[in-house]
Amino acid sequence: MTTKSPIIKRLKASAAKASARAAAAKDEVRAAKTRLKQARKAFKAERKAAKQARRKVDAAAARTARKPRPAATLKLKPAVRKRTPAKVAAKTKSAPQPKKAVPLKGSKARAAKPTTETMRSAAEVAKSVIERLHAPPPALPPEPHIPPTDGSGNFEAAASLKS
Repeated sequence: MTTKSPIIKRLKASAAKASARAAAAKDEVRAAKTRLKQARKAFKAERKAAKQARRKVDAAAARTARKPRPAATLKLKPAVRKRTPAKVAAKTKSAPQPKKAVPLKGSKARAAKPTTETMRSAAEVAKSVIERLHAPPPALPPEPHIPPTDGSGNFEAAASLKS
């Protein structure tokens, strides 16, 4: 049998086409691998650049950041300064006395200025606020029981109607 059957010719042709497609697919895989490799390299380079930029920002922030200062203690000053008699005498001689302001009608009396005994420091105020926040809520009294009415406000009549 020297002549080839048409079926064998078709099978050989399809095998050749399949091998050509396999070679093309292999080339595509190689190309995709090289693209992936290049993308990985680019990603690593960008990640490294971002890390260096972050370090530069952190270093610059550390250079410009101030060290926290310790909290200054609040010194209370007296409400009224006492002057020495020599300063009072010098002031009254050189400067003319200012005129007293006449209060307008209907003006309200002003409250007296607080003295140092009634003034609290900011630390004391903050401490009392924190204590109030940490304290349990106040206990509410039980709800009062209100008996039903018949509409006229007569409680006894409403109670007798229900019984």
